[in-house]
Amino acid sequence: MASSTFESRVRDAVDELIADEEKVFLARQPRSTAMIARARAHLAGGATSNWQIAQPQAVWMSHGAGSKVYDVDGTEYVDMHGGYGASIAGHAHPAIVDAVSRQVRRGTHFAQPTEDAIWVAGELARRFGLPLWRFANSGTEATMDAVHLARSFTGRDLIIKVEGCYHGHHDSVEVSVLPEADEVGPRDHPNGVPGN
Repeated sequence: MASSTFESRVRDAVDELIADEEKVFLARQPRSTAMIARARAHLAGGATSNWQIAQPQAVWMSHGAGSKVYDVDGTEYVDMHGGYGASIAGHAHPAIVDAVSRQVRRGTHFAQPTEDAIWVAGELARRFGLPLWRFANSGTEATMDAVHLARSFTGRDLIIKVEGCYHGHHDSVEVSVLPEADEVGPRDHPNGVPGN
């Protein structure tokens, strides 16, 4: 009984700290607050993706340079996210801006193979020692294809998915992404996800 009372007091104290910090956060984000209000008129949920919906609100970004990103309220952040890996080289690197600008002048999307794909696959093979590559439009598409290949190769339906992690936006893996602590189960024998 004493333990649950202690845990309750700790939970209440943490909730109070979070509430106080959220007030400070919101006071520093007036333009983000205004952007969310505008976005709700045209974007379902007020964001372009479910992963951009955050509590107490999302931080709306304006630009990036190198390893830094800047929100619409002028706050500078070190980009520890890297756009889900897409911005691993940072933002607006002159060599990348130049290469992308050259390609845009030649065309942007053909929905057909291009010579560049051969060069990129060859360079990846050289760097990582894996001879064959397949490109995907997104991480979701990549994990979906990987699950299809694994099921086809093994003849099994069940897959292993890391608890509490995002592995794409498809039915096989979009389960138990952000479970509550009491839903996870004990560390030595966590709760499973039925039928997966």
